[in-house]
Amino acid sequence: MTLPSKNIEYGTKEYWDHRYSQHSDSATFDWFKSYAEVAHLIREYVPDKSSKILMLGCGNSSLSEDMWQDGYKNIVNIDYSSVVIQQMKQKYGSIRPGMECALSFGNASFDVAIDKGELCGNLSTVVVDDVAIGTMDAMM
Repeated sequence: MTLPSKNIEYGTKEYWDHRYSQHSDSATFDWFKSYAEVAHLIREYVPDKSSKILMLGCGNSSLSEDMWQDGYKNIVNIDYSSVVIQQMKQKYGSIRPGMECALSFGNASFDVAIDKGELCGNLSTVVVDDVAIGTMDAMM
């Protein structure tokens, strides 16, 4: 894994494109917890497995694949890096019907948006307040 020389580089598209170009198309990396560790939360807050799910900053995580295997078949993966999106398309395009990988999408396209980094980073204090709900409603 290529680490940046300065943390600010994590915020650049160039860093992520370079990083993902250094990995094989089949490589996966999960920064935080596995799906097994957060599945109970996803099942609680997204009980309808037919919901259209936007996976924010998917990277090459196995979260979408694990959710697909758990019955969530309508997932769109989006990421900053066109390199990883191309890798995800090649990896899942023909074997995971309903799982898409995109760089853009239309307004009001999703029922649910999942940011694994936020979910795992705040796992001990998952609280959804009125401001967050208002923001999510506006996005959806």
